[in-house]
Amino acid sequence: MSRQLHFCGSLPPELTTTDAEISRWFLDHAEQHPVTAVPARQDPRWVVDYLLGLAEHSDVIEVSAPGEYADYDDMRGYRVRKGAVLKPEHVSHGDVAETLAKVDAFKALGLGDQRLLLPVPSPVDLALFSFVGPSFQKAIPAISEVRMALKHMPVYTDAIVDYVTEVTEARGDDVLWHIEFPTALVGMWKARIFPGGPALASSVHSKYIATMLARFPKQAKTILHLCYGNYNNTEVFVPKDLSWTVAYLNKLARELTRKQVALPPVHIPVAFGAHAPSQDEAFYAPLAKLSPSWTKLIAGVVAESDAPASVAALRLFEAASRRTSVGVACACGLGRHTVEGAERAVKAMITVAESGPSK
Repeated sequence: MSRQLHFCGSLPPELTTTDAEISRWFLDHAEQHPVTAVPARQDPRWVVDYLLGLAEHSDVIEVSAPGEYADYDDMRGYRVRKGAVLKPEHVSHGDVAETLAKVDAFKALGLGDQRLLLPVPSPVDLALFSFVGPSFQKAIPAISEVRMALKHMPVYTDAIVDYVTEVTEARGDDVLWHIEFPTALVGMWKARIFPGGPALASSVHSKYIATMLARFPKQAKTILHLCYGNYNNTEVFVPKDLSWTVAYLNKLARELTRKQVALPPVHIPVAFGAHAPSQDEAFYAPLAKLSPSWTKLIAGVVAESDAPASVAALRLFEAASRRTSVGVACACGLGRHTVEGAERAVKAMITVAESGPSK
């Protein structure tokens, strides 16, 4: 069978030109292979432009610690000014009018029923990276910063829900929302130093995500994106296997089912950073315990540097999960690749997508 290509969104800075040129780049390099959706222009550094832009609301938000996001040790911190009230318009990740114009320009390309991929970093991620940036690399982030992030989580959620609702009501048939939350797995990793920490972190995080998704319009089409962090093509941590991923997704499945939200496709990263995917069966073994409610898996097994290893990883992934993947992907967007590396990555994706079924 031929699986869909799933592009997580971004391209190298040199290729981040116009929306139309970016969409055409993905379609041209897909070589007529089916894709989940077509990305347009996105920040090659994921949410860095967004975080830098928070400083524009200086009457409400002030910088608490300097940082220019050169790497994980150079994260900026914000706080809400004393006496100020943080509102959704201060933290919105997307502008409705600009997005609608982007969708209309995409439809003008005449691509039939293809959808435009629109990124939605979760409220957990946006709040934590806004307020916990300075202590991100510490084993235990500053409690005061975490509390501030949690305090303002409803504002971030309202901002995302309002944005997705308005765009969906106007152009819902033309878009696919890419829900991105690396803090799910990164949070479990950071909580590992406490007894029962990963389980608690996943429980809290999955509730936030399920609550947000339950507030989306019923017609909103979404896809979930897990990640180990990928800033400067470097992961935050190295997973020993997929056990934390399975534990998190099983909790999220229960939360979504309880809220009567249909489970969307989910991208499960296997390759990460600049690493090729594991060739060890034990790495994939936890997938045997993944809830059968997750029927649409996108295997994030593709590494630009090693297409054969990526093919082998897909077979291990599908054998362990006892499911045929609906799509294949790299671990993250291509924004941290070179131009040549991005091209190799798509070729590797095609090779993996066209590989035979797992035995």
